[in-house]
Amino acid sequence: MEQERLIPTSESITVEFKSDHKSPLGEKELVLAAICLANNQGGDLYLGVEDDGAVTGLHPSRDRTKDLAAVIASRTNPPLSISATTLQEGGRELIWFQVPPIQGSVFSNDGKALIRALDAKGKPICRPMSAVDVLRRANQQREVDWSGLPAAGATVADLNSAERDRLQAVVKRHRGEASLLELGNEELDLALGLVVQGADGSLMPTHAGLLLMGHEAPLRRCIPGHEVGFQVLQGTEVRVNRFLRGPLLAVVDEISQRLEPFMQEQELEVGLFRVPIPNLPSSCFRESFINALAHRDYTALAPVTVQWNLTEGMTISNPGGFVRGVTLSNLLTAPPRSRNPVLADALKRIGLAERTGRGVDRIFEGLLEVGRSAPSYARSTDDDIVVELSTRPANLQLVALWQDYQQRQGQPLGLLSLLVLHLLHEQRKLTAEQLSEQLQRDPTLVRRHVEQLLEGDLVAGQGQGRGRAYTLSKRVYAAFDQADAYRQQASLSPEEIDRRILELAARGEALRRKDVLEALSGLESRQATYALQRLCSQGRLIPFGSGKGRRYQLPP
Repeated sequence: MEQERLIPTSESITVEFKSDHKSPLGEKELVLAAICLANNQGGDLYLGVEDDGAVTGLHPSRDRTKDLAAVIASRTNPPLSISATTLQEGGRELIWFQVPPIQGSVFSNDGKALIRALDAKGKPICRPMSAVDVLRRANQQREVDWSGLPAAGATVADLNSAERDRLQAVVKRHRGEASLLELGNEELDLALGLVVQGADGSLMPTHAGLLLMGHEAPLRRCIPGHEVGFQVLQGTEVRVNRFLRGPLLAVVDEISQRLEPFMQEQELEVGLFRVPIPNLPSSCFRESFINALAHRDYTALAPVTVQWNLTEGMTISNPGGFVRGVTLSNLLTAPPRSRNPVLADALKRIGLAERTGRGVDRIFEGLLEVGRSAPSYARSTDDDIVVELSTRPANLQLVALWQDYQQRQGQPLGLLSLLVLHLLHEQRKLTAEQLSEQLQRDPTLVRRHVEQLLEGDLVAGQGQGRGRAYTLSKRVYAAFDQADAYRQQASLSPEEIDRRILELAARGEALRRKDVLEALSGLESRQATYALQRLCSQGRLIPFGSGKGRRYQLPP
């Protein structure tokens, strides 16, 4: 059998290939390549591989005894600590450098810096790092609060007193901090960080101050990246298409007004109660939109966009990826972090944003409790955060089950229980340990919620002891009109799925997801995906390749 390739087949934002075939790569170029990766996310640098992925190996004259990792550390500022490993790939020798992401920015000793980026065609490149890149990176890593810095060239005359009146009205309407209403204008601006005092005692607007209370002309001049696009689509027809560059509170008011004619509700009778089911919960929109405004990268020349396709759902995107410490996998558990702390704090204190910093929780809870799928952040990248909110018809049978549970138990399901039910719908069958691992919550807490759902006949248990697994109950599957799926889950436990996948892998051939689906009758595509990911995270399988060419093998 042909040996599986161990290294990536193509370059990416975290993978760089450098040729050493025709002549040894110069140390200066090697140092800059490492700097380029470190100034983004870090990644893997392979010496001895061509740009097209062909492995050509090291040049015969290269000094194999030289410590290239030490060379890179000695020629970077601050010193870049990386590891270097010699590999054999396809019978040729190459060097693999593991470049970690760093705090701040790294330069060569002669003051040069590159940063990994994508060109207009989506191809990874190393480009010169600008002063804006350095500021943006410091802001991303929460070393500098851009929103709290004085806006260059702005004066207090650029602040609009009418917007201060609007801000005070927001405090009253959304029950913000009542003490803010007792302050004078200057005291209010200072308390919210909208102005700062200069060395001479004069007041200067901060970026947050301009964004909340600035006239439009100085906003355009001082913060050219600020813009908000709002579109409503019905099929191919554009019902609304507006781009706004005014102060944030005015923008929020205008978009809310334009959104209102499209907001609809239907009522569901559950026992003696009538439950309103909106096509888009207003709290979900507000939290998603305010999050985009509060946490976007204002140094980027790109707008926040709100696009509502009335037949599918709403998409809200903002420039700037997740700040350090926040990822797709820990969105619901990471401590609240902001790219713009002064701006985010002001929005919380006036009542427009979730004060506890758990706005994402409210978005998930709001959609799940009205019988819709969870919000998706899957399209987010290093440069943009994208959230998709489903407005497809709600599953009213599910809502009836949730409401019936609430009436019988005397309390709502709550976010954690809704997430447990969502995961079981996505992955069919999981143990309490697997649920707690994926939810990143305390196992005892998760087990308690699962047992409550079991008592409420929303979840069914199978097996005993540590191997006990859970599925959605028969009545919940009936709400999804998936009675056959319930019968399939009753016979295929997670342990059985893992065991049979490992048996397939033990045959010695590289395993594909297609092979798993063919071998395990009744297994769904997403179940196979999750099972393979689970076995890889446990170190019981090793993945190779990417996309449709991805294969899996047992560890050596």
